[in-house]
Amino acid sequence: MALESVDLVVLIDDSDIDLFVQRRFIELSGFARRVLTFQSSREALKYLSSAGAKEDPDLIFLDLNMPEIDGFAFLEQYSRLVKEAHTRIIILTSSSSSLDRDRAATFGNVIGFLSKPLTEGNLSEIDIKGARKAQ
Repeated sequence: MALESVDLVVLIDDSDIDLFVQRRFIELSGFARRVLTFQSSREALKYLSSAGAKEDPDLIFLDLNMPEIDGFAFLEQYSRLVKEAHTRIIILTSSSSSLDRDRAATFGNVIGFLSKPLTEGNLSEIDIKGARKAQ
């Protein structure tokens, strides 16, 4: 199955290596036209709430286990920041905890919970309904 593509994806992960690998995979697969990376939730929230963020991302891939502001704190703060955003969030983590999965599902814009690393199979199974497709 050919992958559908979106315009803008944001990756949030505290690991430089994971960010590099995930970004390259998304770029090479043609899944997104543009990819922005952030090494902390704080940095991502600052950008997403600033005037510099001219548009909401279509998808955010979010790691849960990060220092300072973990993935769940990001979800809480982001939901207060953008009430009507079309952005969909996919948890991309090394956690296999059913508690984490259940908690993430309580956030309306979380559409998936994937284990690292991203694969072509993972990307092809993502339901991007509601996300803008690249044109």
